[in-house]
Amino acid sequence: MDIDMHTQSGRSVTHRIRLAAAVAAVSAIIASPAFAGGPLPAPVVSWSGFYAGVHGGWGWGKSEFRDPLSSPANNPFSAYYNGPLAGGQLGYNWQLGNYVLGAEVDGSWSFVKGNTSTSPLLTSSTTNGVGYTALATATGRVGYASGQWLAYAKGGGAYARMELSSRFTPEITNYNRELFGAVGGVGLEVAFLRNVSAKVEYNAIFLPTETLHWVSADTTSEIKHFVQVVKAGINIRFNGDGGLPR
Repeated sequence: MDIDMHTQSGRSVTHRIRLAAAVAAVSAIIASPAFAGGPLPAPVVSWSGFYAGVHGGWGWGKSEFRDPLSSPANNPFSAYYNGPLAGGQLGYNWQLGNYVLGAEVDGSWSFVKGNTSTSPLLTSSTTNGVGYTALATATGRVGYASGQWLAYAKGGGAYARMELSSRFTPEITNYNRELFGAVGGVGLEVAFLRNVSAKVEYNAIFLPTETLHWVSADTTSEIKHFVQVVKAGINIRFNGDGGLPR
């Protein structure tokens, strides 16, 4: 009789221990942030590695012309342009703690064109135009990462293919140049899927002073170019499992 009572008592203790463990496990789950409505831990994103992507955007700017034969009212005069662009980018990032260093090249098909100016030399008509057919940059980047977000600044070299055509006289003046200058910019990028991120970026492109010889009037203008671009894009990072946690 004593042995049977002892056995039943032992079983009762075992059942109580199991019940207590189950209650504790359920309580832990219920009290967890996901069920309690509390904040979840911030996801960890690795920005290191190669990436590639595409972008689209809008560009605008002006070219300033100075000519010793122009009247004071038209010296200097400016031509204005704007329009869409689209292209792709390729780069590499090195992450050191919260700091991210990188290098990137990008290229865009450009439709940043116009025919508005402050001078009769480039009147607002379909027979006159100035603009860019291609834009590209090669830059270094430095940024600061916080969770899924990366804020960065960039700077380096810029390339532009510029075209100008004017029919203000019977003889057409064409100006088609490959220009190399400098670019600076800032951007913000957010990782929203594993190894996929979206960005928005502003670039200011400074191009060197050039000269343009007008066919008719036999005069030469000095030209300064300045272009601004806003781009939005998507990047895919090729860094294995370094994206958002599963």
